[in-house]
Amino acid sequence: RKRRMRVVKPFLAFAAQWRDLENALQPSQQHDPPVIIDSALDPSKPNYSSSRPTLFRERHGWCPYSERAWLSLESCNVPYDTIRIDNTGPGRKPPYFRGGQTPQMRWPDGTTQGESMDLVEEVDARYGNGILYPESIKNDVINKARQFQNIFPSKSRPSSRAAFLFDWGGEPLWKS
Repeated sequence: RKRRMRVVKPFLAFAAQWRDLENALQPSQQHDPPVIIDSALDPSKPNYSSSRPTLFRERHGWCPYSERAWLSLESCNVPYDTIRIDNTGPGRKPPYFRGGQTPQMRWPDGTTQGESMDLVEEVDARYGNGILYPESIKNDVINKARQFQNIFPSKSRPSSRAAFLFDWGGEPLWKS
Protein backbone atom coordinates (compact mmCIF):
# COMPACT_ATOMS: atom_id res chain seq x y z
CA ARG A 1 0.00 0.00 0.00
CA LYS A 2 1.38 3.34 -1.06
CA ARG A 3 1.31 6.17 1.46
CA ARG A 4 0.79 9.73 0.45
CA MET A 5 2.55 12.43 2.32
CA ARG A 6 0.25 15.28 3.14
CA VAL A 7 1.67 18.60 4.21
CA VAL A 8 -0.71 20.70 6.20
CA LYS A 9 0.06 24.39 6.49
CA PRO A 10 -3.02 25.87 8.15
CA PHE A 11 -1.29 28.99 9.41
CA LEU A 12 0.53 29.79 6.18
CA ALA A 13 -2.75 30.25 4.37
CA PHE A 14 -3.43 33.26 6.56
CA ALA A 15 0.09 34.64 7.01
CA ALA A 16 0.82 37.79 5.09
CA GLN A 17 3.69 37.56 2.62
CA TRP A 18 6.22 40.39 2.11
CA ARG A 19 4.58 41.14 -1.24
CA ASP A 20 1.19 41.58 0.49
CA LEU A 21 2.66 43.86 3.13
CA GLU A 22 4.47 46.00 0.55
CA ASN A 23 1.27 46.38 -1.47
CA ALA A 24 -0.64 47.47 1.65
CA LEU A 25 1.80 50.27 2.48
CA GLN A 26 1.19 53.80 1.34
CA PRO A 27 3.69 55.24 -1.13
CA SER A 28 6.61 56.86 0.65
CA GLN A 29 6.28 60.58 1.16
CA GLN A 30 9.18 62.95 0.77
CA HIS A 31 10.09 64.55 4.09
CA ASP A 32 13.14 65.67 6.00
CA PRO A 33 15.24 62.87 7.44
CA PRO A 34 14.44 62.08 11.06
CA VAL A 35 16.50 63.20 14.01
CA ILE A 36 17.85 60.13 15.82
CA ILE A 37 19.52 60.71 19.18
CA ASP A 38 21.11 58.12 21.44
CA SER A 39 20.61 59.78 24.80
CA ALA A 40 23.34 57.70 26.45
CA LEU A 41 25.86 59.24 24.05
CA ASP A 42 24.30 62.70 23.77
CA PRO A 43 22.35 63.71 26.90
CA SER A 44 21.80 67.31 25.76
CA LYS A 45 18.20 68.42 25.39
CA PRO A 46 17.01 68.12 21.79
CA ASN A 47 15.21 70.74 19.76
CA TYR A 48 11.81 69.11 19.41
CA SER A 49 9.93 69.41 16.15
CA SER A 50 6.67 71.32 16.18
CA SER A 51 5.42 69.33 13.21
CA ARG A 52 6.39 65.72 13.89
CA PRO A 53 6.19 63.43 16.93
CA THR A 54 9.26 62.24 18.82
CA LEU A 55 9.38 58.57 19.81
CA PHE A 56 11.30 57.77 22.98
CA ARG A 57 12.20 54.12 22.57
CA GLU A 58 14.42 51.56 24.23
CA ARG A 59 18.02 52.06 23.14
CA HIS A 60 18.94 48.60 21.86
CA GLY A 61 15.84 47.68 19.87
CA TRP A 62 14.94 44.70 22.07
CA CYS A 63 11.66 45.96 23.46
CA PRO A 64 8.54 44.77 21.62
CA TYR A 65 6.52 47.57 23.22
CA SER A 66 8.83 50.19 21.67
CA GLU A 67 8.70 48.17 18.48
CA ARG A 68 4.91 48.28 18.55
CA ALA A 69 4.91 52.10 18.68
CA TRP A 70 7.62 52.29 16.01
CA LEU A 71 5.70 49.97 13.67
CA SER A 72 2.53 52.04 14.06
CA LEU A 73 4.40 55.18 12.96
CA GLU A 74 5.95 53.33 10.03
CA SER A 75 2.63 51.73 9.02
CA CYS A 76 0.97 55.13 8.89
CA ASN A 77 3.95 56.65 7.03
CA VAL A 78 4.42 59.31 9.73
CA PRO A 79 7.61 61.37 9.69
CA TYR A 80 8.96 61.25 13.26
CA ASP A 81 12.12 61.70 15.31
CA THR A 82 13.61 59.15 17.69
CA ILE A 83 15.38 59.41 21.01
CA ARG A 84 16.86 56.20 22.35
CA ILE A 85 16.66 55.77 26.11
CA ASP A 86 18.84 53.38 28.14
CA ASN A 87 16.41 51.18 30.07
CA THR A 88 18.99 48.74 31.38
CA GLY A 89 18.53 48.81 35.12
CA PRO A 90 19.58 52.15 36.55
CA GLY A 91 20.91 53.21 33.11
CA ARG A 92 21.64 56.82 32.30
CA LYS A 93 18.46 58.62 31.41
CA PRO A 94 18.67 62.19 30.19
CA PRO A 95 17.25 64.90 32.47
CA TYR A 96 14.62 65.90 29.88
CA PHE A 97 13.10 62.38 29.84
CA ARG A 98 10.00 62.49 32.02
CA GLY A 99 10.74 59.12 33.60
CA GLY A 100 8.96 55.82 33.51
CA GLN A 101 9.44 53.23 30.81
CA THR A 102 9.65 53.33 27.06
CA PRO A 103 8.00 53.75 24.69
CA GLN A 104 6.76 57.28 25.11
CA MET A 105 5.77 59.83 22.53
CA ARG A 106 6.18 63.59 22.60
CA TRP A 107 3.51 64.89 20.26
CA PRO A 108 4.03 68.03 18.14
CA ASP A 109 1.79 70.02 20.54
CA GLY A 110 4.27 69.28 23.38
CA THR A 111 2.16 66.73 25.26
CA THR A 112 3.76 63.41 26.24
CA GLN A 113 2.09 60.01 26.34
CA GLY A 114 3.18 56.45 27.24
CA GLU A 115 1.89 52.86 27.09
CA SER A 116 2.45 51.21 23.73
CA MET A 117 -1.16 50.22 23.00
CA ASP A 118 -2.34 53.75 23.81
CA LEU A 119 0.35 55.11 21.49
CA VAL A 120 -0.70 52.83 18.64
CA GLU A 121 -4.30 53.92 19.08
CA GLU A 122 -3.30 57.61 19.17
CA VAL A 123 -1.05 57.26 16.09
CA ASP A 124 -4.01 55.69 14.29
CA ALA A 125 -6.37 58.46 15.41
CA ARG A 126 -3.97 61.27 14.43
CA TYR A 127 -2.40 59.87 11.27
CA GLY A 128 -3.88 56.51 10.28
CA ASN A 129 -7.52 57.31 9.70
CA GLY A 130 -8.52 53.98 11.23
CA ILE A 131 -6.15 51.68 9.28
CA LEU A 132 -4.57 50.26 12.45
CA TYR A 133 -7.78 49.98 14.44
CA PRO A 134 -10.73 49.38 12.12
CA GLU A 135 -13.86 49.56 14.28
CA SER A 136 -14.95 46.12 13.07
CA ILE A 137 -11.95 44.38 14.72
CA LYS A 138 -10.83 46.91 17.34
CA ASN A 139 -11.73 44.82 20.41
CA ASP A 140 -10.20 41.70 18.88
CA VAL A 141 -6.92 43.55 18.20
CA ILE A 142 -6.78 44.90 21.75
CA ASN A 143 -7.52 41.49 23.27
CA LYS A 144 -4.89 39.72 21.14
CA ALA A 145 -2.28 42.35 22.01
CA ARG A 146 -3.04 41.90 25.71
CA GLN A 147 -2.71 38.13 25.35
CA PHE A 148 0.68 38.64 23.69
CA GLN A 149 1.76 40.97 26.47
CA ASN A 150 0.72 38.45 29.12
CA ILE A 151 3.00 35.68 27.83
CA PHE A 152 6.09 37.44 29.16
CA PRO A 153 7.13 37.08 32.80
CA SER A 154 6.57 40.08 35.04
CA LYS A 155 9.33 42.72 34.85
CA SER A 156 11.00 40.93 31.93
CA ARG A 157 12.48 42.64 28.92
CA PRO A 158 11.17 40.45 26.12
CA SER A 159 13.65 40.38 23.26
CA SER A 160 13.18 37.05 21.52
CA ARG A 161 11.85 38.60 18.32
CA ALA A 162 12.72 42.28 18.51
CA ALA A 163 16.46 41.55 18.24
CA PHE A 164 15.87 40.53 14.64
CA LEU A 165 14.25 43.85 13.74
CA PHE A 166 17.02 46.11 15.10
CA ASP A 167 20.78 45.88 14.75
CA TRP A 168 23.17 45.99 17.71
CA GLY A 169 23.41 49.78 17.49
CA GLY A 170 19.63 50.11 17.82
CA GLU A 171 18.94 51.10 14.19
CA PRO A 172 15.97 49.45 12.47
CA LEU A 173 16.88 46.64 10.10
CA TRP A 174 15.22 47.22 6.75
CA LYS A 175 14.18 44.45 4.42
CA SER A 176 16.76 44.32 1.65
